Amino acid sequence: MLVLSDSAYPQFIQALGDALSENVPRSANARALMQSDLWGAYDALFPAFLPDDERRLGERRRAALDLIGRLIRKLALTPDEISTLPDNYSSMVRRYSFPDVFAKDSGWIEIAWFLPRTHDDAAGYRRVSRVFLKPTHAPRDISKFLEAQANTPQDPSGLDGVALLTQPLVIDSRGDLQPTKLTSEVQVRLFVRTNPAKPETTMRVCEMSRKLFLQNPDSGGLVMEDESTPVYLSNGGSYGFAEGQFIPGASTMSEPVQVKLRTRCAACHGDNLAQIMTFSIARPPKAQAPPIRQLNPTAAEVANIDIANKRKSKDFQALHEYFKAVHQ
Repeated sequence: MLVLSDSAYPQFIQALGDALSENVPRSANARALMQSDLWGAYDALFPAFLPDDERRLGERRRAALDLIGRLIRKLALTPDEISTLPDNYSSMVRRYSFPDVFAKDSGWIEIAWFLPRTHDDAAGYRRVSRVFLKPTHAPRDISKFLEAQANTPQDPSGLDGVALLTQPLVIDSRGDLQPTKLTSEVQVRLFVRTNPAKPETTMRVCEMSRKLFLQNPDSGGLVMEDESTPVYLSNGGSYGFAEGQFIPGASTMSEPVQVKLRTRCAACHGDNLAQIMTFSIARPPKAQAPPIRQLNPTAAEVANIDIANKRKSKDFQALHEYFKAVHQ
């Protein structure tokens, strides 16, 4: 609610108004990133506040929401422009020897089980998370291999690595939701077994720098982070920025806690970073459990599920009205 306070609100509304009236051409890359940021702000402001706050700030919230919705529509890319957005992950493959998870002969396989994923739900289905596994040996039977991994989620003995790629969705000029080839974050864990008695896990993480990506698109804009990079600890129920921490028995949350990157990862994946969360679930009865599937990495299977969920949300249905008005 900070942007709706007396001190910030006039400047916030002025900035949105200036952006709406601006006629300076912007690249497809810049518009896609800005739309993504605005979309997050729209979804955050869409729900009404608690009654006292809504009486005090509701009019400002609705005014800001209207300006943001109009600006999201203004920034929308055509389907052809979306197709030109770069595959920036490939730059990490070339420059930093990241695994080429999309290559047909790489040995990496994309998988899905119990979709949609928590990562995507936590982001309001504005982004898509994709999980890839690297078997140590090419399995003769993929289904049996994946089932074996699900039975031992804390022991990736049959794997050389696991990767998680996050890719944003965009809203095109017709108001339709579209997947992109852009990657905003990459997490790769490799399981090293030089000492079989004590296997180790190495991790490589990179996140998009908007400044770098816009100034030098050929770089891919993805910046490497090491294990000691300072980050904020997740509260365990979401994946946002600088979240407060739950205190057992307390009615409020504590201040955000800053830790090293490896510490944050270990909170979910264990001290040795070997836990595979895709398989770490309480299974329903076997008859009700869906099969673990190998996906086609050139398709958009996970994105299509997230898109279907987003279309049903009230926030997107309200936002879509701005696009319908243009075409009526």
